[in-house]
Formats: sequence, C-alpha cells, structure tokens
Amino acid sequence: MGIDITEHTTEPGTTLQKVMPTELFSSSYDTTRAYEMKDELVELEHCGLWDQDEFQPWPGKHKNVHFWVELKNGYLVGWNENPARGWSFPVMKKPK
Repeated sequence: MGIDITEHTTEPGTTLQKVMPTELFSSSYDTTRAYEMKDELVELEHCGLWDQDEFQPWPGKHKNVHFWVELKNGYLVGWNENPARGWSFPVMKKPK
C-alpha cells in the first residue's frame, strides 16, 4: 500500500519555504505575496504531477497550477507554470 501523494498532510512545522521551489525565494520574486508568506505553516499539499485523476485542481483562475498548498493561516499558494509567461505563485484566500 502506497502513500497518496496527490493530497497529504505535511510534517508539523513545515513552512512554505520548505515545499516550494527555491526560485520563489530569490530576488526575482521577493516582492510577491507568496514570498511574504514564506514562514507560514503548511497544512496540506496538493500535487497533480503524479496522478491527474485524483488531483484536486487549483480553485483560482490560473490554469497551469500542478502543485499548491493550503496554509494554516487560511490562504492557498500555488506554483503556476505558464508555458507562455513563465512561473508565478498565486495566492488566494481559502474558499469556504
């Protein structure tokens, strides 16, 4: 029996900075909302790279988010890989 890596609870104490790509924390993105949340605790991770059939899609407008997290502060942060524009890290309040 394997671990479901499409959605799982993160180790206690894991911050956004530990689960997102290191590029988010470079000078290219240091003025973004996602960067400002780098020390927030992650509650749940969603990853669609391994199993598209069970992946819960990003609830926001971005269409190329294949990895996103739910933070304990009530926000969501995604890793958007837009082939035309490059990476972005959208942030939104968790829907009710």
